[in-house]
Amino acid sequence: MQYTDLLARDLEQAMAMCRSAGWDVDVEYIAPPGRDPSGSYRVVRCRKLAENRILLTVAREMPGKEV
Repeated sequence: MQYTDLLARDLEQAMAMCRSAGWDVDVEYIAPPGRDPSGSYRVVRCRKLAENRILLTVAREMPGKEV
């Protein structure tokens, strides 16, 4: 599995994929200023921190907004 396989995935699905690959996961949550999106969390960035550790940056999706 490549890190890019995690982009745009639901957070729970991405975490399950990481765990099955043997990676430890850290999660960083971000949000747009002045908004309170209510959708599910999606992976917007992946960074390798160590050999078996990855940082997933996630943001809530906006219902009705397609990318």
